Amino acid sequence: MAEDLIIQGIIPVPQRDVTLLLEAGYLYMELGKNKEAEEVFTGVSALIPHSEVPHLALGNLYFSMGRFTPALKSHQKAAELNPGSAAAHASIAEALFFLKKPKDAVQAVDKAIALEPEGPAGQFAKYLKEAHELGIFG
Repeated sequence: MAEDLIIQGIIPVPQRDVTLLLEAGYLYMELGKNKEAEEVFTGVSALIPHSEVPHLALGNLYFSMGRFTPALKSHQKAAELNPGSAAAHASIAEALFFLKKPKDAVQAVDKAIALEPEGPAGQFAKYLKEAHELGIFG
């Protein structure tokens, strides 16, 4: 069963435990407990260093705080760990748009769309591109 999957990180960890930790981080984030969320996501990224998922979560946290440069760095780390992650490339694009780097952002958007033309990350990237074309990002 999926709940019995073991994720091989620095120590073997049941997938459900990793999922619970990430959910706890997002709950902290929703409660405005950003320091605690950051600690959880950083801890999970150390626990499973090969996974892009905690880096995406950390980037989302930083983005929600208006810290676009750390968000970009976290999302770039996610893309480095999984170059095929459309979500990572779409998140990179979003941070770049907010950092007023539209040329680089459009490249990341196009990469996300190419990786996942029909999925949620690809759709998000399409919305980002449309917003850019409408002048939303300035």
